[in-house]
Amino acid sequence: MLAISLGMTGAGKVFNPGVRFLAYFFLVFVALAVLRQLPVLGGVFRIPLLGFFLAAVVVSAVVAKGGEALARRAKLQRQLRELGEVDTPQRRGKLGRLLLQHNRPAAAVEHLRAAIAADPELVDWHYRLGMALLQAGDREGALESLLRARDLDEGFAYGGVLLQLSEAARVTGDLELALGSLERFEVLEGPNPEQAYRKGRVYRALGRPEEARATFDSIPALVKQVPGYQKTEARAWALRGFWTSRF
Repeated sequence: MLAISLGMTGAGKVFNPGVRFLAYFFLVFVALAVLRQLPVLGGVFRIPLLGFFLAAVVVSAVVAKGGEALARRAKLQRQLRELGEVDTPQRRGKLGRLLLQHNRPAAAVEHLRAAIAADPELVDWHYRLGMALLQAGDREGALESLLRARDLDEGFAYGGVLLQLSEAARVTGDLELALGSLERFEVLEGPNPEQAYRKGRVYRALGRPEEARATFDSIPALVKQVPGYQKTEARAWALRGFWTSRF
């Protein structure tokens, strides 16, 4: 039998081990009943013992993911409290950056603007604000912030400023600026899967389909050149390039 931990934050304070054990088996039986109704795959879960084992694996995976999500949420809330204890521009900027990292761009904007008001020459805050505005749907505001970041340091974040600027320019219709930003990135950092994907999209928007296809097709070779720790992200860009080039 699998050794399972519910992995929920604070779960041990609510349920004793016996209750948790029973709750786990209840979840497995509920999952088994549901999984048996699936078309095609449902037959596998109707096999005695094997079906139960597979249902247990599914429940374990779901519970583990839920526990991880709760742990991340608790960590984020703790970090937000710590950064909010003292109201300084530096902490406001860090708070905005943290919110942006956790996919809360709209909440990040106010804090990043406060940081910029106190230190308008710090490229990081303009860069993060541009990203937050872009993700929040304020395209013009994002373009303005990213242009300012580029003027301060075009190579910041290993060229990330230029990549984000190209996207803001593309979605606002300034395709020449978008292409120029990507070409400048290539000069500074060399081509990489993300840059090639974005460049292919700009070529397509410019009505240059042959160059777009060639750029998309170059991405798999670029994936082979990236360090091992970047392979997963690079493959994701390659996959996006593959689908975009064919549909």
